[in-house]
Amino acid sequence: MGSAYGLRSGVSRHPLAWTSKPHVQRNLRALARGEVPFTHEGLSRLTPWRSVAYLRVLLIQAGGLPPADRQLLLFQRWLAEKLPAIDDAGHRQLLELFTAWHVQRRLNTLAGRGPLTGKQVQQARDEIHLATAFLDHLAERGRSLADCTQDDVDAWYAGGYTARRLTHAFLRWAMRSKHMQKAAVPHRSTSNPAPLAQHQRLALLRQLVNHDDGPLQDRVAALLVLLYAQPLTRIARLGTDDVLHEDGEVLVRLGDPPSPVPAPFAGMLLDYLGQRPNTMTATDPDARWLFPGRRAGQPMTPETLELRLRHLAFPTQQGRTAAIRHLVLQAPAPVIARMLGYHDDTTAQLAAEAGGTWRHYAPGDHSR
Repeated sequence: MGSAYGLRSGVSRHPLAWTSKPHVQRNLRALARGEVPFTHEGLSRLTPWRSVAYLRVLLIQAGGLPPADRQLLLFQRWLAEKLPAIDDAGHRQLLELFTAWHVQRRLNTLAGRGPLTGKQVQQARDEIHLATAFLDHLAERGRSLADCTQDDVDAWYAGGYTARRLTHAFLRWAMRSKHMQKAAVPHRSTSNPAPLAQHQRLALLRQLVNHDDGPLQDRVAALLVLLYAQPLTRIARLGTDDVLHEDGEVLVRLGDPPSPVPAPFAGMLLDYLGQRPNTMTATDPDARWLFPGRRAGQPMTPETLELRLRHLAFPTQQGRTAAIRHLVLQAPAPVIARMLGYHDDTTAQLAAEAGGTWRHYAPGDHSR
């Protein structure tokens, strides 16, 4: 248990005050005495979960536990409480299969590519909630999943398509795995809103520079969306070492090569580096994240960034779409893709939609 006590070094008064709470002392004693394995699985047996989540982050930061995807662990804990609470044994068995072969498998795949976001885990929970509700809907109509009809499916979606759209995953899994007969799954367009016009994008950029009454961190995040079409999931993972200041030029490393930051935005970015939030806490004094979060060693979540930009009345999705469409009109799609960390196919498609003249440009070195 030396690793657990090792978190005292480099962690000052705030965490030590936290350890004085009875439930924290109980959990630390359980780990120290070996009553609970000193592993991620062992920590998942402890309560209350919010306190345990904080303890887990501290132990990872101190090197006592190996890194683990926090969102995935929280989902697994939620699942361990959700499924056993389902009274109907047949429903519970179906939901266990759906979770193992679709939901959990997808989350594991996503976690292998990078940290899970709160939105991805919330979608997984919603899919399980809606699958449970759909089975209850069938039971009320005197049916099981095996004898579900098209009328049952249509009646379910008639109660509110948008709120029940994520039932699609369960129905398609059930049909693929032969747990229900074939039925048509309703579909309605959920296409993205129209992008901002270029003059609207430029007006937003001027507003972000000139209106210094808004928090600088929020304005910098919005600039990364409007200038470089970056999604909030990527912005949240940027580090301070991704901002380069060389020979009087400021660049941001989003792909290869790094992208130049024009004035006056370069000055804003450098100013922000010197006043990032959440760097004065005892648990995270050396945070390397461009947007540090409140938890030790963790960046601000994309959900938090989205909420902050919403308070600015900033149109994140439309702004990002407008930025990428403008950029692919200025340079070949493969060049833009490499600089911004996009896939070639994505930028090529956007260039075609925007009427770009570079669509036949081939990637590679054209300097010779």
